[in-house]
Amino acid sequence: MEHRHRSGPLKQQNKSFKAGRHDSKGTIKRRAAGKVETNSGVRQSVKASAVVNSRQHEMRQKQLKQSQSKRAESIERARLGLPELAAPRIVCIISLSEGVNMNKLKSNLLSKFELSAEEQSAFLNTVCLTSKVRASVMACDFREVNRLMDYIKLADIVLFAIDAQTFTGTLDQVAERTCSVIKAQGVPSSMLLLQNLDKVPQKKKNDLKKQITTLYHFHFPEEPKVLAADTPEEHAQILRFVESMHINDIQWRNYRPYLLVEKMENDVSGNLVVTGFVRGNNMSAKQVVHLPGVGDFQIAKIEEGCDPHETKYKRAKAAGQTMAMDTELKILDQSTPEERDTLQTHNIPDYNEQEQTMPTNEEIAMAANRKKVLVPKGTSSYQASWYLDEEGEGDDGEGFMDDEMMENAADEDGMAEGDEEEETAAQEAGEEEELEELELNQDKWKGKTKEDIEKIKEQEEQDDMKDGDDDDDDESEDEVDEKDREQNEFEFPDEVQTPENFPCRVRYSKYRGLKSFRSSPWDAMENLPIDYARIFQFHSFNQSMKASIAIQDKAPVKPDTYVRITLVNGPITTAPPVLREPMILSGLMRYENKVSVLHFAVEKHRSHDDVIKSKEEVFFHIGFRKYSANPIYSISAPNCDKQKYEPYLFAGRNSVATIFAPITFPPAPLLVFRDSSCEQLVATGHLLSVNPDRIICKRIILTGRIAKALSRKFVTIRDMFYYPEDIEWFKKIELYTKYGRVGHIKESLGTHGRMKCLFDGKMDQSDTVCLNLYKRVYPKWVLPLSEEELQAQQQQKQQIQNDMEN
Repeated sequence: MEHRHRSGPLKQQNKSFKAGRHDSKGTIKRRAAGKVETNSGVRQSVKASAVVNSRQHEMRQKQLKQSQSKRAESIERARLGLPELAAPRIVCIISLSEGVNMNKLKSNLLSKFELSAEEQSAFLNTVCLTSKVRASVMACDFREVNRLMDYIKLADIVLFAIDAQTFTGTLDQVAERTCSVIKAQGVPSSMLLLQNLDKVPQKKKNDLKKQITTLYHFHFPEEPKVLAADTPEEHAQILRFVESMHINDIQWRNYRPYLLVEKMENDVSGNLVVTGFVRGNNMSAKQVVHLPGVGDFQIAKIEEGCDPHETKYKRAKAAGQTMAMDTELKILDQSTPEERDTLQTHNIPDYNEQEQTMPTNEEIAMAANRKKVLVPKGTSSYQASWYLDEEGEGDDGEGFMDDEMMENAADEDGMAEGDEEEETAAQEAGEEEELEELELNQDKWKGKTKEDIEKIKEQEEQDDMKDGDDDDDDESEDEVDEKDREQNEFEFPDEVQTPENFPCRVRYSKYRGLKSFRSSPWDAMENLPIDYARIFQFHSFNQSMKASIAIQDKAPVKPDTYVRITLVNGPITTAPPVLREPMILSGLMRYENKVSVLHFAVEKHRSHDDVIKSKEEVFFHIGFRKYSANPIYSISAPNCDKQKYEPYLFAGRNSVATIFAPITFPPAPLLVFRDSSCEQLVATGHLLSVNPDRIICKRIILTGRIAKALSRKFVTIRDMFYYPEDIEWFKKIELYTKYGRVGHIKESLGTHGRMKCLFDGKMDQSDTVCLNLYKRVYPKWVLPLSEEELQAQQQQKQQIQNDMEN
């Protein structure tokens, strides 16, 4: 067997031959032939080389994916018939600190584009970042909240700017409000720029940048980019990020077409013509458009305009084609008056057409008790009853006395001398009071004492002079005590003090008792105010919304198209052709200019401490619209067709604000400000529903104390009522206590409002007995009425006056 020697670990190993060790430099360069050294001469481990290769592979895959997505986007745009170039990205620069120089930052970012002095003075500058990407850059001071709202509604990318040199570690109150407004409106893609970072000492730079980054991520956690903005290289890096950044989709904005108006002028016929890029969804000439602060308008035609912001690639491509520059503009869509959506916002109620049914036996019996009496012209029905009470007689001819009878009665009763002279002077001047006949319902006062009648008349007079829904007459209008009243309402909700000198059955005649607030029925069509005859209501809101969205998606004018829109009967503008501030033209989907009852889920902002009452005027920003409103607030009760009214907008509580307003299809963000200056942010929220049948019930709680325990379950209650008739009136309503007992009224005791009650268990002497009453409340109509309705109201008043004279 052949033997072979196997070398061990101590075997001698000679150095390998190093080729070219003694070659000249020229020989070595010729042998390299342009090759680039991949390492620094230090031998890498297998693990380190694997990590490098993995990172390179990830970068290659990422670049490949980006190129594929861009190619797929180009193919998709061609398939949908969209223009080859997308509309410019709207980039908004917003400062978050006082030391930021906005004009300097904007001019530095656009310095390489060689803009003229006139272009630099404009609020909007459109530049070409690459051959296929353009950007419209504008800057806004964060202290001007009203303008800031318009900038945020339009922006695709927001560049926040902070002065690193004067940064104190936190944002001030105005900057915090700005972040809250942006988050409530919908957050676009964003970056944070640090100005004057080069002036910060080198030792503090890293810590400062880390602190600012943490603060920025707290407000906008999905936006990680924090960049310096001092040198030209840093400005170029920012523009590269702007060019390649993904644009966040804001759903409420993409449902509707909208334009950032670049030019506004009047044509030869006087119609208003606006120019800009269509963004969001498709647009049609048949739909209504909205100009914030101006109004709603119909569209006559939409023409394809000449894009003034074409890239060099596009210009070179267009230069190779023979085109006549003086040709007429291509009409993309136009409409006739019959095809356009109407501008009617609300219905005109017929004041003369009221529901009339066959009279019942009870109504016939009541009509027999009605009498006519001659009274001075302009006297109301309850004032007319005074003449009956004073005379004590019900004959038609004896309800008023002539002048001679008045003179004789005055002489017999010892009328004062001054009164006689005044009456004699009136007779000599020939002044005679015009009389009219008024029907009086004598049955109304049957069974009531003279004192009760006087109190009822006084209360009716007060109710006629104030708002029918706001009957909190026990609340003073003193602003100093408003905070105390809000705190009292928060601690003891809906509790009211029983009037001692007025019957509860009259004071709370509009209220009713419910066995169960959740399950007791309440007819949504019962006793509706005249305002509900003006609004529109859907048979199925969801189906109407889907149909409107489908119609909008089929509109002929595609997004990213540069258009000229001619508005029908638009206002005569005095603005310069190139605007100095942003103007938004938004398209309304079908039915979105009709008025209905809108409900918004709102929450009071933590920075606002002032009291906000129901029906108090505030300023709404809802989508592209903004208007004043007087909402009423309520709490949404689950699994219930009735919602409880809230007299205040409480902090830390999810409330529902209800108003009469133009219909808006969800989703739609809501921002509530104190007034139109938008300096104080009151609340934020979103559109909840459009439903006139949503019942909002105002609750009042009458409370009483235990005066005496008759047995374990029978007690005597005091201070809930002060009239025995009130006890009989509210006898069937269930009582409850704050300790959880339930009971009923058995009978009245005495004449001072005490009553005997039975409960389901042993009563505690310190317990409080409560009784709930409810009535439905409605929002306040503050929208302007049409000329037709004003004429109808005037005709009705004239007809009533004629009927009274006849």
